[in-house]
Amino acid sequence: MESLGADKVETTIGEGENASASPHKTNALLGLANASTFLEAPKVLNIVKTGFRFTYKVESGLRTQHFYVSGSKNIIKHMDTKGTLLDEIATESKNIPRCFTVNKKGHLLYSDSVDRSINLVSDKEVKCLTKLGRWKPQTVCSTFSDELLVGLKAEDDEEAKVVRYALSDITQEIKCDDEGQPLYRDPHYIDENKNLDIVVSDLDAKAVTVVDKSGHFRFRYQGIPSDKLSEGFGPRGVTTDSLCNILVADFDSNLIHVIDQDGQFLRFIENCGLHLPLDLSVNSSNILFVVEYYSNKVKEVQYLK
Repeated sequence: MESLGADKVETTIGEGENASASPHKTNALLGLANASTFLEAPKVLNIVKTGFRFTYKVESGLRTQHFYVSGSKNIIKHMDTKGTLLDEIATESKNIPRCFTVNKKGHLLYSDSVDRSINLVSDKEVKCLTKLGRWKPQTVCSTFSDELLVGLKAEDDEEAKVVRYALSDITQEIKCDDEGQPLYRDPHYIDENKNLDIVVSDLDAKAVTVVDKSGHFRFRYQGIPSDKLSEGFGPRGVTTDSLCNILVADFDSNLIHVIDQDGQFLRFIENCGLHLPLDLSVNSSNILFVVEYYSNKVKEVQYLK
């Protein structure tokens, strides 16, 4: 199988598929509506101390005032925005959980890239759903249809793909574009947009790659020319909001990019004292949760009116 060489990484900003694809037609009115919904200056509403030395991952819960967070221990904490610890789950392997998601039933699922497993937590019991052999699970997210999207990288680091699971069965594999070129090098963060696009932050490619539900390539975002990106574009966590906007944590430039569902840049979130933002999650009220690497805190940020 073909690996993704450096010469094959596209440099296109917002390159789209055939514009006639009706679910993804660029809508100028929607773009204007999106622009009018932004606060002129995003604001930090709340800061919650997590008790970790470093934080790696945050995920909003089914309740708007709840979230899950992991950091420099082998546990995932379930907390509320007042800082109350509601529960904590230890990984079976004792490895640090760097990726997890919450499904529609409110169950926590986490991937373990060391023992190459995907695990379900229900009633405080941890159940291994599948072992992945030579594939390392880098990232995972629950879909609107309660399936699971998993970003995988081969143990020899020569291949990468995204797979869709229904229960423990693989129902879809996304690996190459329509020309047979690899889509991913290191799929490290993933989210499903409200239009059912699959959004992947690729660390090695320094890009956010978006495909539609069927796995067809839509666009690849690699930042925009800006003095604010003097340190380059270092995409990490990705999340989406109710307007189908895509938010990207930029670890290198200490800010967050907001782009629309077609890959067009909308704005930066840069005034919230961000330092090495690592992961993001937007809850059902469009409040953004942010974790920063050298921090033991979760920030709640309002960026929409």
